[in-house]
Amino acid sequence: MNTSIGKRLALLLSGVLLLTGCYAAPAAESVRQGSTPPESAQPTQPPAAETAITTYPVPEENLLVSINMADSPSTGGFWQWDMMLHPYIEAYDPVTRTAYVPCYQSGCRHNDSTCSACFGNLSALAEYRDSLYALVLQDGESAASLVSRPLSGGALRVLASWEPENEGEEYRCTLRCISFGKAYLTVTRAAYLPEDGQLTRDEQENRLVSVDLQTGEEATILEHAENYDLYGVWGDCAVFQVQETAEGAPDFADWAAQQPEEASWDEYERLYIRYRILSRDLRTGVETTIVDGSEPFVWSADPHRSWGKYAVYQVGRSVYVYDMETQETKKLFTHEQERKFYNYLLLDGHAIVLCGTENACNAWAVDLADGSVIELDTRGENAMPFSAHYECDGYFAGLLSNSPGNYELCHISKEDFYRSNYDGAFR
Repeated sequence: MNTSIGKRLALLLSGVLLLTGCYAAPAAESVRQGSTPPESAQPTQPPAAETAITTYPVPEENLLVSINMADSPSTGGFWQWDMMLHPYIEAYDPVTRTAYVPCYQSGCRHNDSTCSACFGNLSALAEYRDSLYALVLQDGESAASLVSRPLSGGALRVLASWEPENEGEEYRCTLRCISFGKAYLTVTRAAYLPEDGQLTRDEQENRLVSVDLQTGEEATILEHAENYDLYGVWGDCAVFQVQETAEGAPDFADWAAQQPEEASWDEYERLYIRYRILSRDLRTGVETTIVDGSEPFVWSADPHRSWGKYAVYQVGRSVYVYDMETQETKKLFTHEQERKFYNYLLLDGHAIVLCGTENACNAWAVDLADGSVIELDTRGENAMPFSAHYECDGYFAGLLSNSPGNYELCHISKEDFYRSNYDGAFR
């Protein structure tokens, strides 16, 4: 892998290193509390060499979009990019451990849209049904377009664009997921207005939209999506986390100014913010509550809120799986009472469960489909030796801990990860 890409991704991933270990939950009676290993995870040993390991291919639908890397079903590896370093994407093959530019034009300099590896100022990329789909930023990042190109190459096709009509306006777009022939994006329009001699950003529109990948037709799913966090879409079912402020709650800035000591959002959240989880039928608009605001919902720092047809959430000490296809809920595991810290993240059809104390961490991989458990060896440390962040069909990409505070971007086969063979990780 290109070392510059590795360094930049490592820096980006360092911002979410809390997902690698056992972090302290802010004291909040109805939001975040300490926990212990799941009840289903009875003490075991990492699986022996002859034990069969269940791994999963990346889902073909509900593709969640991340930064810098994407699964590549056509190559069996990853797509990777770094617009600060060069204007093209690369394909990384974890089997041969090599990267290459997916362009086969003789003499191509890979620096404009005539090159099959170039898309422009790339914000997000996904491979889906034999094509690449990209969100491209334009005009100083004040505009954006959703474009596509067949894997076999050819001209870029613009599916949808969002461009400001007035001076001082901008569009900020985020590609959230691709599912069942549609891309789902958050589209925010803002204007910079003069206030007290300075320009202040005024958000005037925040919508969740879908774009048909065949026709380019755009449809608005939610007109006011600023408090809606999309977990995922499966067929006509979408799952959201909705943030709600208690009636009569003061503005955060006003509240913070009145506190005798430095105020934190966590304290304000504990007092005034509630969360709901709901499913929405995208055909009819009918919403069904999965978790209401009175329940002790626990916010997760994991950017992955779903995997394939499964949406995952936590209430109190229990983690639940909501099947978006059958629209049924089941409890996956429950944290016990002894340990102070907990966390979990989603990859490869598993919830990677982490919990422990300041000095030690325990970890398990719990299968979302059948609840089976694999214990992971943390080597007596207070964090995972390998923190997985991206996946392709057979491998994870993430951060390998060489020493406390010293992390390196590496890859590891899913088999080695589940067998706790972290020495099998490679650059």
